[in-house]
Amino acid sequence: MASITKRTLKDGSRVYQIRVFRGRDPITGKQLAPYTMRYTPPESWSDKKAMKQAQIEAATFEANCVAGTVMTRADRKAYEQEQVRIAEELRREEERKMTFNMYVEFFMEQSKFTRSLGTLGNYRNVFNRASKKLGEYKMTEITPVIMKGYIFELQSNGVSERSGAPLSYNTIGKHYNVLHTLFEAAVSDEVIVDSPMKRIKKPKPKKDDIKMESKSLTLEESRRLLECLKNEPLKWRALIMFYLDSGCRRGEAIAMRWNDINLKTGCIEIKGNVQYEVGIGKYITTPKSGKGRTVFLNPPVLTVLKEWKREQLRMQLAMGIPGSGFVFTQDDGEMMDPNAPTKYLRKFGKKYGFPGLHPHTLRHTMATISIANNADIVSISKKLGHAAPAITLNIYSHANQEAQIRANRTLELALYKEA
Repeated sequence: MASITKRTLKDGSRVYQIRVFRGRDPITGKQLAPYTMRYTPPESWSDKKAMKQAQIEAATFEANCVAGTVMTRADRKAYEQEQVRIAEELRREEERKMTFNMYVEFFMEQSKFTRSLGTLGNYRNVFNRASKKLGEYKMTEITPVIMKGYIFELQSNGVSERSGAPLSYNTIGKHYNVLHTLFEAAVSDEVIVDSPMKRIKKPKPKKDDIKMESKSLTLEESRRLLECLKNEPLKWRALIMFYLDSGCRRGEAIAMRWNDINLKTGCIEIKGNVQYEVGIGKYITTPKSGKGRTVFLNPPVLTVLKEWKREQLRMQLAMGIPGSGFVFTQDDGEMMDPNAPTKYLRKFGKKYGFPGLHPHTLRHTMATISIANNADIVSISKKLGHAAPAITLNIYSHANQEAQIRANRTLELALYKEA
């Protein structure tokens, strides 16, 4: 039952205090705090009219109390405190949500334990470009539409920061793969519920994205290159011949130590690969295939290597520096920078008329000449360090076709020649 108490305030205004009793606590027996409200009538109203309206307000208030839609003062205070607590928790939760840049740093820190330095360098290049577009987005805000737009932007407007040339299909594919890996890791780490890359298909090559044959020298050009090398310093002559004969990758040759080479048999053990990353410097990692391999050198290369070994020792003794054990070194005896052969071959190519000459050109030349002259694919694949002969066939299909044509002619002469 509601009670109404009229009160006159100091300023002479009237208020009607309405209370609805709640009974007693069933456990303690103490009277529960009542529901309360105040009704203030207009000053011009008479007491009779004001009381009548107060009774109407009291009846409505009591009905609401019975319906459970009214809170006590303590309940109201507790409710307000809970709302403040929830709002604060939501604010903190929002702050805890990682931005793209924040998660990239977390991901890179974790990847140090499972990825090679070369892979980490590739990741960093992809993330540096992506952060310009996605950096301040919360990970939870990045949608498939945003990622699809970013990949499309790479395809339509992306250019290399070094050369300014449009990004190749392979480079765009690398960006796609790395970002796919990042968001899958974010799902695993429970930073996001689902990857925005999940339903985005890998970009396809454009019509003008034609796969080019690996650049290589012809047999005649290779012979002329060997003649030109006779005018060059012994160290560079030995290194370039080593590349051409072994088919090693650029960093694999630089990682070679003298104890990896048997100068009598020509057997070499390829165990490492020198790479360079900004902020890290030079470092040795495993070959690209993840495992070492054995390769044999031909006698002319062994002869030059023996000469170079003697000259290297004389230079080191003259300078009073200890030998590092590496076959190809800087002038101070330290491990060579992997960019040094590239720079040297570029100058050499301009000097002697071999445009675009690169360490990989020599690697491709070895494979092309070998296959074109009937060397078996399996042996060349192992020499190159490919994971499977199918990769070698795919890259050197043209040379393999030439070898097959010649083999077919040999069969023709043997099988169909006139008796």
